Amino acid sequence: MTDKYILEALKGKPTERIPVWFMRQAGRSLPEYRAIKETMATYDMFQNPKIATEITLQPLKRFDLDAAIVYADILHIPDALGCGLSFVKGDGPKFKHTVRSLEDLKPLEDKLANMQAVQKELSFVGETLKGVKPQLEKHQTLIGFCGSPWTVASYVVEGGSTKTFFETKKFMLTQPKAFHRLMEILTETTIPYLEMQVSNGAEVIQIFESWGGSALTPNQYSEFCLPYVKRLVDHISAKVPVIHYVNKSAGILDEVLSIESAGFGVDWTQKLSNVIDHPLTRGRTLQGNLDPLYLYADKEVIEQQVEEILSYADGYEGGYIFNVGHGFTPQTPLDAVGQVIERVHTRR
Repeated sequence: MTDKYILEALKGKPTERIPVWFMRQAGRSLPEYRAIKETMATYDMFQNPKIATEITLQPLKRFDLDAAIVYADILHIPDALGCGLSFVKGDGPKFKHTVRSLEDLKPLEDKLANMQAVQKELSFVGETLKGVKPQLEKHQTLIGFCGSPWTVASYVVEGGSTKTFFETKKFMLTQPKAFHRLMEILTETTIPYLEMQVSNGAEVIQIFESWGGSALTPNQYSEFCLPYVKRLVDHISAKVPVIHYVNKSAGILDEVLSIESAGFGVDWTQKLSNVIDHPLTRGRTLQGNLDPLYLYADKEVIEQQVEEILSYADGYEGGYIFNVGHGFTPQTPLDAVGQVIERVHTRR
């Protein structure tokens, strides 16, 4: 038995109290984070382990959370592969080098040939994890993470954020060989990156599949996304538990649940009970799935929505971790965050 409720839950067992953490708990919703951001560029904040450690710990100083998730970004890997990441105020991440053909892959292939140098460029994340770990309370778990290869690829192909995934899907469907090679490169780089996170203190890895559920048909997911996520999960699960979070997963639930992660992150667009009842859930640990915009509602509405989710979890025989079904928004009311945590922790 461990004092860490999240690790216990990820063994597929009910816990003494329901553990809770939140996606995007560190960062934009906290005034202390915004104060740092006024003095530093986003890119520099990520690459400064001292600052990134402070940001990772900020929400734990405010709230009784059961986990810290390292302050990092899913796009560090393509940046280390030479794609030239920058963060444009008001416009999000941008890449100088995009990949839309086999020829465009050559600079990434050249970088991949010296994997040791690529991983050295990513070492600042490990330094942050090392800085965070000794400052956690005994019940708090340290979570590392990555983006799924398909989600990361979409940024590399589009050159930044997108709502349509037009260039990504066009590349995928018209040049499947080249697209699969991009996925292989990202997967081959992500595996040692996650190993590095584990060796520096990460006790759980969460894979963020932010866009596969909203952009792909079930068949497309099976062909272009699933094999690469499965490879990550199978490899890292031998070291630490893996939570596979998939945004808008209802339409591809059969496919994503065929990936045997210890935990499955349920997005807010579906009932938790539907995932509990799915035959492929097989008692694995579930995480989620409050709509983060409910945190703007009246206290009574928040109570009602949290209680509804917890009532589904009550009848579940596997492990359960409370979370939002997508990340916090920038103006998330912090009093509401505290209300949710107290309600969840006093449930049992």
